[in-house]
Amino acid sequence: MTAQIESDEDWTARVTGFGAGEPDLSEESYDDRDVDIAGLMSDEDDDAPTGGVVDLDGDGDLSAQPDRRFDHKVAWGFGGLVAAGVVATLVAAVAFYSDNSRPAPPAGGGSLSEPQAVAVAKPSPAPGGVAPGADRPLPYTADAQGSCAAGSTPAQTMSGSDPRNAFVCVRGGGDGQTISIDLGRTYVITAISLTPGWVGIDGSGVSQWSQHRVVTLVQYLFDGDPTSLVTQDTKNIHGEAVQPIKHQVASKIQLLIRQSSRPPAEPPQPSAPPAGGGGGLTNILGDALPSVSQTPPVLALDPVTGQAADTNSDPVDATFAISSLKILGHEAV
Repeated sequence: MTAQIESDEDWTARVTGFGAGEPDLSEESYDDRDVDIAGLMSDEDDDAPTGGVVDLDGDGDLSAQPDRRFDHKVAWGFGGLVAAGVVATLVAAVAFYSDNSRPAPPAGGGSLSEPQAVAVAKPSPAPGGVAPGADRPLPYTADAQGSCAAGSTPAQTMSGSDPRNAFVCVRGGGDGQTISIDLGRTYVITAISLTPGWVGIDGSGVSQWSQHRVVTLVQYLFDGDPTSLVTQDTKNIHGEAVQPIKHQVASKIQLLIRQSSRPPAEPPQPSAPPAGGGGGLTNILGDALPSVSQTPPVLALDPVTGQAADTNSDPVDATFAISSLKILGHEAV
């Protein structure tokens, strides 16, 4: 007897119609409803054209049936790749967030609990490398306009250190010129160093000492206070004449040229310091500088002009020169 495979529609109709009306117990009707259960359960599917695919709809067309076979090796391989990708992603995420959350080590090394060395900023040194509070040449601006005649060089030339230049003032027939010094701020002034005449040579290499008068007598007035007046006699020395100042606090100084003289042929030189040291003002370089008298000399005046007797009778009398002017002091507290 050939096994007949019952379609889904027939089976559904048979199940839903089972028990409706009187059952047909005849042998013929029973045979029509008989299902070859053994055939359905048989494992012998070698003759199936699709390798074991069952015709579920009973139309005999097995090509449209889905292939329900399951390859375990492919499934395990695919699952392994997915698992490896997940593990790699987790490892990368842990490494990334661990590096970002880890505190950076201190720059100087050592643990955070250990005291770390802190760099302390050093105070800025005073100009010229001089320690704060020590005397040094102070910066200033000088102006002699309206006091020296045309043809004079700028008074600011006195603040330089080039021996080939000097402040040359056209006298206009006599002395009495004033020079204004502005320090820009208040300082404690302890000394003034003035180099009278032109002690160097000019740019052409010619000595200028005998070409201009030298400043002999100068008065200093601090901040316009008459009680602060100081007079200096340079003695026409060929070098620096230093006038000590008793710690005068000021920001402005006015110089009055009381007397100039013809340059001596053999000018006195700055005196050497005593063998045991001392006896003079020590400059910022540690060298002893000569002290000068504050007593003005007795001058022989011309009865007509009122000027010194040697005035205006020689071409050298047309000008006087100052090679250098230094205001020594330190910052006021």
